[in-house]
Amino acid sequence: MRLAVTVGFDARLVVRALANIPAREVTLVRGATGNEGDAKSKEAVAEIIKALGKGTEYVVNLRDPAEGLRQFYSLQFDEIALAGGPRLLILLGFVVAALKKARIFVVPEYSSEAIDVSGLAAVTKLFGLSRRKLEILAVLDGEKDVDTIAREVGLDNSTVYRHLVTLEEEGLTKSVGKRGKRYHTDKLISTLSSLILKTEP
Repeated sequence: MRLAVTVGFDARLVVRALANIPAREVTLVRGATGNEGDAKSKEAVAEIIKALGKGTEYVVNLRDPAEGLRQFYSLQFDEIALAGGPRLLILLGFVVAALKKARIFVVPEYSSEAIDVSGLAAVTKLFGLSRRKLEILAVLDGEKDVDTIAREVGLDNSTVYRHLVTLEEEGLTKSVGKRGKRYHTDKLISTLSSLILKTEP
């Protein structure tokens, strides 16, 4: 897999990300801001490449967010670890990863593990869904069969099944088994769906 990692001044978070997310190719992405921080992030990238014996540097222009977005999008990757760097770099990385449908990890300062937050990228898809589909996603807090879901949302089985097939085609749910399929979704997708339902009239 091709992994992009955002880099700031702290090399430790990047090393932690690379320890938790196996990757064939690694690109270390730093932001160009035009101030003294650029030299520090450049040093951090060089330090990481030297320590790991792999990785390439990629620079994104943060002085012009639109140009930075285009530059970030032109980078080829399958996964991204948001491990450091200016807030704008992190934000652009998240948006680009969502557009590319890449897996998204956050490397928090308080934990040794990278956290998969790919489900957050589904928010744009969720806003285009009907209330009924959102209700189905909202009750998927674990693996459930069609009967259980239909009971919880107050719809007939055939309608729920049709919605689940569509949601699976959209990549918002997954099914397990052939007969008596059970469905599940990312916990973040389920939570986002319930929150969107609260905001709608």
